[in-house]
This record gives sequence, C-alpha cells and structure tokens, in this order.
Amino acid sequence: MIASFWLMEVVAWCAHKYVMHGPFWNFHLDHHVMTGKFFQKNDWFFLIFAIPSWLFMMFGIMAGCDWRMWVGIGIAVYGVAYTFVHEVVIHQRIKAFKR
Repeated sequence: MIASFWLMEVVAWCAHKYVMHGPFWNFHLDHHVMTGKFFQKNDWFFLIFAIPSWLFMMFGIMAGCDWRMWVGIGIAVYGVAYTFVHEVVIHQRIKAFKR
C-alpha cells in the first residue's frame, strides 16, 4: 500500500506533464485559468486514477484480499491526500484553509 501511494506521485507527475499538458490540454486548461466555477473540466481527470483504484480493490477483494486490494487502497489514499493538498490547500477550491 505504501509503495503504491508513493508510486502514484511519479504517475501523477508524468500524467500532468505528458497527458494533461499534452493531448488533453483542452480539459486541463481551466485548472490554470481562474473561471470562478467550482467544478472544472479538469475534474474529470479523477477518473483516470479512481477507476484503476476501484478495479484493483474490487479484484483484490474478490481474490481473497490479495495484494491488488492494497495497491488499490494505496492509490485511493494518494487521491485523498492529493485532493486535500493540491485542491483545498494550494488552489483553495474549498475555502476551509485560508493562507
């Protein structure tokens, strides 16, 4: 679980640089431009990480709670941490934590 959590930092960095700032720039652009909207097209990228996390957890549980479950949990925990740090603290999309 811990290894998949930290590996997700590498995966997220590569996805941001090569996917979001590449072929999917149209979906990511509103993340860099103040639109005033709470929801952005960029928010759809959570599926890129949520679906594999769910599948790993589901197939891992179906196989008797094997290693895949822990990989999926690590991805999910990273997603929660990333959302809190990047979206709540840095971009302040939820105004709970003022700078």
